[in-house]
Amino acid sequence: MRVVDVMDKFISEHLYNKEIEVYFGGNGSERLSGKVVGSADGVLVLEKNGRLDYINLEKVIAAWEA
Repeated sequence: MRVVDVMDKFISEHLYNKEIEVYFGGNGSERLSGKVVGSADGVLVLEKNGRLDYINLEKVIAAWEA
């Protein structure tokens, strides 16, 4: 099982419908936040203020509940 598959499963089971922040590395400003509305095929979907962000899970270093 690929790491991305494990992350998809974890997000779907534990973080779905929760507000989270996602960190990509760098100087700390490389983050996105929002409510988890989907996670499948290595893509995390966050909703914030009516906008959907589609995030490649392979680029995520860390995520936490906001």
